[in-house]
Amino acid sequence: MRKAGIYLIIVFQVGLMVSLIKGLQLSIQSRSRASDLALARDALLAEKQELDKRLEYVQSPEYLEKVARDELHLTKPGETVVILPDQLRLVAETKVDEGVDRASQPNYLKWWGVLVGE
Repeated sequence: MRKAGIYLIIVFQVGLMVSLIKGLQLSIQSRSRASDLALARDALLAEKQELDKRLEYVQSPEYLEKVARDELHLTKPGETVVILPDQLRLVAETKVDEGVDRASQPNYLKWWGVLVGE
């Protein structure tokens, strides 16, 4: 009878230890989850600040003027719109393409081109 009481106490203590270990594991998992959520919250707050700044910029008069000029092609009273022909655009693009060939030139030739205006 005494041995049965000792075995019962041992089983009870093992059960308590298992319960304690599970509680500790749960506590560790909760802490790691809380730190993950805090990091996510900080990232979302930073994104919210960026979006607030962007919203403020989009609602500003400067942005509205930029959109009106660039996308809607509107002008202020007294201004004149100048439209460049496509040929000038092609000339500018060919100069950019020529700059790619200069990468293989020696440095002194690059400087010469800058000084001469090529």
